[in-house]
Amino acid sequence: MEKKLFVFDIGGVVVIHDSPIVGFCKKYNLPYEEVRNDWKCYLKPMLDGYLEVDSFYRMLELNYDVDLSDDPIMVTYYNPKVNTFMLDVISRLRANGHRVVSGSNTFAPHWNYLLDMNPSPLGVFDHLYASHEMHLSKPNPAFYRYIYRSEGYAPGDSFFIDDAEENIRTAESVGMNAFRYTQDNQALLNYLKPYIS
Repeated sequence: MEKKLFVFDIGGVVVIHDSPIVGFCKKYNLPYEEVRNDWKCYLKPMLDGYLEVDSFYRMLELNYDVDLSDDPIMVTYYNPKVNTFMLDVISRLRANGHRVVSGSNTFAPHWNYLLDMNPSPLGVFDHLYASHEMHLSKPNPAFYRYIYRSEGYAPGDSFFIDDAEENIRTAESVGMNAFRYTQDNQALLNYLKPYIS
């Protein structure tokens, strides 16, 4: 069998978690929609690695009169649950000789949290691609091209698994095969059947 490249998103696929903004708003009794809109303004530069999360914290302190000096909210309210089914799928793909890497929109606090877990759910991959280190985030088409070119694969020999429809559409637009994971494990197994034993 010809060996393929498989790129897996992390949040919503390998680990499942709620937005830390939800827990933060509950603790400080803040309006979720308003904080969420502020969060959106900071999100892309943080995902692209051009803005530190501390800048977001300082904005929250000024806008909402809260003291976050001892509350790193992106860690405090980040409670990822490992999708053990997905770890098994990735291990099976690798056992069949395929190259399996991550392709995640993330920023340092969450990425470091996952790396520090014991065992780390990131340890199952051949290589890790994180947006804040690449200075590229999904759905920028350059994100996908960067990964399959770095790995030495043609887009047609590359597969992208993500939970977000927009990210799937962009992967397909650059020529990759793509599957949207919606927690339907059997559907994913059916899709990957030619590549795993």
